[in-house]
Amino acid sequence: MDLPFELDTEVVRLIKTRSIELPTYPGVALRLQALTRSGNYGLGELAKLVESDQALATALLRTANSAFYGGAAPITTLAPAIARVGANSLNNIAIAGTLGVQGSMEGPLLAMRKDSWRRSLISALLCEQLAPRRGIDAGEAFLAGLLHDFGETIAYACFEALLESHPESRPQNAASWLWEAQRYHVELGMALAAEWKLPDFVLATVMRHHDAELPGADFPALVGLVAMCDVVSTRLSEAASVDDVALDGVPGLGKADVAPLRAVMLTVPAFLESFDDGKTPKPAPSLVAQAPSTLGARAQSVDFPVAVVTRNGRTPYQATEMSPSAMRLKGDLPQPERQLINLDLGSGSKVCATVKLCLVSDAGCVIEVQPFAMGKAAQVEWTRLMGERAPRLRSA
Repeated sequence: MDLPFELDTEVVRLIKTRSIELPTYPGVALRLQALTRSGNYGLGELAKLVESDQALATALLRTANSAFYGGAAPITTLAPAIARVGANSLNNIAIAGTLGVQGSMEGPLLAMRKDSWRRSLISALLCEQLAPRRGIDAGEAFLAGLLHDFGETIAYACFEALLESHPESRPQNAASWLWEAQRYHVELGMALAAEWKLPDFVLATVMRHHDAELPGADFPALVGLVAMCDVVSTRLSEAASVDDVALDGVPGLGKADVAPLRAVMLTVPAFLESFDDGKTPKPAPSLVAQAPSTLGARAQSVDFPVAVVTRNGRTPYQATEMSPSAMRLKGDLPQPERQLINLDLGSGSKVCATVKLCLVSDAGCVIEVQPFAMGKAAQVEWTRLMGERAPRLRSA
């Protein structure tokens, strides 16, 4: 990488001097764990504990009212919210909320941290849902899936600390940043596990989830599950639809796993949205080089209104180009790159999408978005829109 400092030397220095600021384990999570493990509790006791942490209380109500938990009837108090999500999910929400703060903080590598945190959440959900099929505790699987790659997020925070003292640093492409983060993420993940005094099964998954073979590994079934879900979460993040996710060669994936796995993948957008607090970090100069257009040669000219829907409201745009896996929109307001948004395509059609590119000029802004985890109905609607609104092929 073209950086004005020796990255290896500086990162090793930060690790050795313990200059990396690790997230603090949420104290309320410890108390929730102790209470739920005792088996002697009621909704009132759980609600009282949650009430002691305002951030967790807010996150719990938001999660309980999300589409993922079928929140059709609004809930405004903690006890019914706990009943809806389940007592065993409280600890997961507390830990995910704490880590999510670090994953969405301002900084020149925010786009990379967003991607990494999103993949961790996806892995956690896949692990939790597939664990019972392997005789693995679902709660342990969620925690292992959530934390196995979190060292990557800490690596980006570490890089940012170094970049702050070198304002002359220039943007590097996303693949280069990812490669560098991968080199350190196991060691940094182990540092977090030690700091939090996490159980051995978490440490095992942090250490071994990239191993091709697991001879002598502790908790091999769990490590294998996390390794499988790690690969799937990455492929899902890069695909426009669930059907586009290639499952060939995924380690440990059997034929009987495919159908339930694709069913869980369809729920991922709603799950991710349940953790979205609606806060958008202030725009800051990015040191992730701008990606090329994602439209491809099969893009077609279109012209119809689209609304970008987030927790903060609706923003109107005009679709100008569309391909089987991307759409270009013009409007007045930018959208942060790597942000997950919802597209209202009209006629009641909504598609979850990732902002892949955002270009800002005096004339407004152009954003390119890629559909995320579309199901069959959304794919049909996407194809229909291309056919009805795109009579002219774009030149390659």
